[in-house]
Amino acid sequence: MMETTVAYFAVHVLLQSTLLIAVGCLAMRFCGRAKPVVHSVILRVTLLAVLICPLVSLAANYLGATSYAMLPAWDNNDVLVTERISATEASSSPSLENGSSQQFSTPHVSTEAMPLPQDPGMTANMPVAGEVSPIAADNTTVPSESFVNEKTGLSLQALISWVVTLIWLSGALFLLTKLLRACHGMTRVVKNSQPAEAQLQNLCRETAERLELRPPEVRISPAVHSPCLTGIRKPLILLPAQNNLSDAVLRDIFLHELAHQTRRDCLYFLLARFATAVLFFQPLAWWLARCLEQLADDICDDYVIHYGSGRKRYANTLVDFAERLPAPSLATEAGLAMVSHRSALSRRVLRILDSSRVLTLRLPMKWVALILVLGFFVTTSAAVLVNARADGSVEKEDAGAQTDEDLAAAVKAQSTKQKQDGKNAGLHLRGNVVNPAGQPVPNASIGYVSTGMDQRQRTRLTTTDARGNFEITIPASDPRYAALHNDRMLVAMADGFGPAVESVMQFDTSGEMRKSLLKRIAASHASPEFLEQARKRIQKATPTLQLVTDDVPLTGTVVDIEGQPVTGARLQVTQLHATESGSLDDWEQAAQKPGADFYETRMLLIKSLGNDVGGATLEYIPSVVTDRNGRFTFKGLGHERIVKLLISGPGIATSYAFARTRQGKAIELPMQARNPSSETIVYHPSEFTHVAGPSLPVIGVVRDAKTRQPLPGVTLQSYHLAGRRVSGWSEGLVQAVTDNQGRYRLEGLPIGKNEVICLAARDQPHLLYKFSTELNAGSPPPQQDVELVRGVWATGRAYDRVSGEPIRGGRLVYAPLQGNPFAKSIQKSYALLTSHYRLQEDGTYRIPVLPGPGAIGVMANDHMLYQRGQGAEKLIDQDNPFKALKTTPFWIVATNYHVLAKVNPAEDAKSAQVDLPFDPGPTLRINVVKQDGTTSLSGNYVGMMEEFPSWNGFEQGQLEIRGYRSDHPRRVQVIDPESQQAGYLLISKQNPTDLKITLEPWAEITGRLVDESGNPKARVILSNVYQAISKDPNVALLPPNPEQKSGGTVSYLTDGNGRFQIRGMIPGAKYSIAAREIRKNGGYFELGDFLKGKPLQPGEVRDLGNIIFKRPTETN
Repeated sequence: MMETTVAYFAVHVLLQSTLLIAVGCLAMRFCGRAKPVVHSVILRVTLLAVLICPLVSLAANYLGATSYAMLPAWDNNDVLVTERISATEASSSPSLENGSSQQFSTPHVSTEAMPLPQDPGMTANMPVAGEVSPIAADNTTVPSESFVNEKTGLSLQALISWVVTLIWLSGALFLLTKLLRACHGMTRVVKNSQPAEAQLQNLCRETAERLELRPPEVRISPAVHSPCLTGIRKPLILLPAQNNLSDAVLRDIFLHELAHQTRRDCLYFLLARFATAVLFFQPLAWWLARCLEQLADDICDDYVIHYGSGRKRYANTLVDFAERLPAPSLATEAGLAMVSHRSALSRRVLRILDSSRVLTLRLPMKWVALILVLGFFVTTSAAVLVNARADGSVEKEDAGAQTDEDLAAAVKAQSTKQKQDGKNAGLHLRGNVVNPAGQPVPNASIGYVSTGMDQRQRTRLTTTDARGNFEITIPASDPRYAALHNDRMLVAMADGFGPAVESVMQFDTSGEMRKSLLKRIAASHASPEFLEQARKRIQKATPTLQLVTDDVPLTGTVVDIEGQPVTGARLQVTQLHATESGSLDDWEQAAQKPGADFYETRMLLIKSLGNDVGGATLEYIPSVVTDRNGRFTFKGLGHERIVKLLISGPGIATSYAFARTRQGKAIELPMQARNPSSETIVYHPSEFTHVAGPSLPVIGVVRDAKTRQPLPGVTLQSYHLAGRRVSGWSEGLVQAVTDNQGRYRLEGLPIGKNEVICLAARDQPHLLYKFSTELNAGSPPPQQDVELVRGVWATGRAYDRVSGEPIRGGRLVYAPLQGNPFAKSIQKSYALLTSHYRLQEDGTYRIPVLPGPGAIGVMANDHMLYQRGQGAEKLIDQDNPFKALKTTPFWIVATNYHVLAKVNPAEDAKSAQVDLPFDPGPTLRINVVKQDGTTSLSGNYVGMMEEFPSWNGFEQGQLEIRGYRSDHPRRVQVIDPESQQAGYLLISKQNPTDLKITLEPWAEITGRLVDESGNPKARVILSNVYQAISKDPNVALLPPNPEQKSGGTVSYLTDGNGRFQIRGMIPGAKYSIAAREIRKNGGYFELGDFLKGKPLQPGEVRDLGNIIFKRPTETN
């Protein structure tokens, strides 16, 4: 029977494949002839359906879901010729006449004495006369008549089955063997090939970056006569041994082969060859394979036309390679050749030269999804219909009739489901991409990037159509739905232009994201000026991404400190900034004003990509590499942009460089104008020379401290670089990862003392490790072996104690408490890296800890929603004035974190569970009225949060006081700049209600700082004494300075004559003010009781006269 089974299975496969390919062909004709991308997707789905459908049939038959029949009905020895009748009905009931019908109960049969049937599917329920027990006889069905076919010898049917089976199996085996030999032959060709020169590798890498692909390896082989792509898991490009190809031709070659890679054509090529080998008797399978290969070449040709050097040049390239083709080469059997004997060259050339065609490189995801759904439906239908039982009987009566109650329940359930679907309909984005002249840009790539910590990746969504429009629908179940709602930006990119970036909310057709953003900004308590600017920007935003011209590339040279060019230096973009107007005129004017600094001018750069996380490059913007003369040309950034570059290379220290895609002169800005020790930032023009300092590599092995086994996947990155005053800008600037033997080579550190931090692989609970290394010019590379201490995982969930909702995003730290005996192993090596361990979107976390007592601290991303230091009272001594936990090797300041919790796993514990509840505490509302009793519409106030008092904005005359505790009196200050009024309130009651602040005219002070000789003290900073503010809630804060643009701590600056003016002082309040010189080791002293015991009166303008800047009592 086996040969019959296989033979009929082959027949069924033939019928299924015919049906499926016919449906695919009809779908192609329905979609038209000029859409190769659509045809390719349809035929790929058809190919998968042809391969999967027989397996679906067998699986369904195995599960009893489709009544799959391996044999036709006539193979059963016992053939019923009349319907079954219940024995009881036959003996005691009237006969069924005149077409009357009767429902019979299911027969119950004793099967123990039943002989083994030839076909269980047809005879399992067939009783045998005389072997029915008396009890079962009343409900047993017996045949009224049956015939038995006695088989003698080998039947004609069995002979035909044997022949069909042998032909199929032998043919399939032969073709599969041939395919395997071709693959093995290609493997030998690859093994015998030689790596391409670095110039070719770099050209391929640059081309791959344009397509946002990981570049494959390029190799040279004399065995291939046309460029080809081979390999599925690790694809590589084979080039013939020719040395006379120009860069333009090579770029077209790489584009064609990389297009095959991005489409995964190698996989489908192999599947098609497998299908023709197994289904060699199906002519439509061969037609399907040829069409797939032809469409793949056509689409890859379109890639070259879109990205390459020109239609005519590319057509000539194809003809040149076709002329060199000898007999059929190996590449045509096991790889995707650019030109092969199967290529319809004349048709391809005519198609390439046809400029009237509209190029479509990718099919929108919604069409791909639709084709996949239809393909699944057709595949399932073919598996069921073709392979249904020969007798076709289906007992429909078993389903029974639906009652009215069932029908009502079904209608109600459907209505509920429709309502739920309406709520979760997903996100619908619609917009367009235009060039600087406002004209549509077809085939522009649309993707989204994060605005959070990690902005390296850009997730591609779609491309624009011929009119520059795009439309994207993402269901609520798609992970991208949540991602796009979490402060994402859309980025449009197209060849010949600089990228455009806008907020996702501008393209939301429902308008809900715009409303949500406006609501969130209103609750942000920013200054009224900022709120008004933000509202206008959001309300005026249109669903358009306007690209900018790319006519001013960055050009220049990378040299070492001796002026010699650096070959092979890589320039990568870490940040890309633009102003709201698109011009750098306002930025340059602001940068050239006295007192301007990095932070103040950066506020003008509204549109930005990237952040200040060290070493995080924008991987979707292709990098460039310097040539043998150290020269580089960086295109694709767009004009009037400010770019932050990461420059690295062999033998040089990795460093940042700022540049403008605009001609001009270099502009130097201090990072902080009021901090003389801050670094200076140089903004280069579009043409500049970067001088790279020397570097030495650091090498070593990372092992487990206990087992001494090497640790792979450990990341070593810079923590603080020599010569860097701001440590945060050093983190991650230089990185390396250990190999399988735990070895590393860290390149790019500058000469001098550097600090490096080691981060274990994410799945290993090793604690952070920091070491210092001193690099000396002319010395050999230092060896620094590392031993990481393995801890245990502390896991848990951070959540809001009141609502139960998770804390979505935040950073965590851990440190062992003093006295922990296990802390000795990390006493000198442990380090904090607050950006490394983070809360997930569902509030869960995982962080390695040591056995014994320790502390975990967590700071939510929304740092103004919860009070700081919750839980610290259980870990800090009551007499500790610094609010710091005594941890090893350094103390943790409680006010730097929202929640702190103790963790104390046993020595043999596998993990520790510690949940982190955030308590928002009670919220108070305070009404603000002016002196005349009317509501103060807007202004600024202090007191929203308990720790780190800062000025926030308010509107509509109401203040929000968060997390109030009666045992911690809350200082509340208010100023209304429009009416020039101010007020003050100290809250200390248990459950305060009906809170109100009545404003009165504010006071103003002026004065002049002089030295002991009476000379004016220019550029001296006046600021709050925070020690006094934290100790005494009756001490008020200085009002916000309208001249201070860059935010930060409120301060005032004396002018050239030492004079200062402070407006917005609270009448009757106490102040504590300090003065500090802006220079290295500048003097510092506190003004003391500068009001001389006379409180300010409402509306008073008091001149304090000359205040002597006494001999410094403290230096910094």
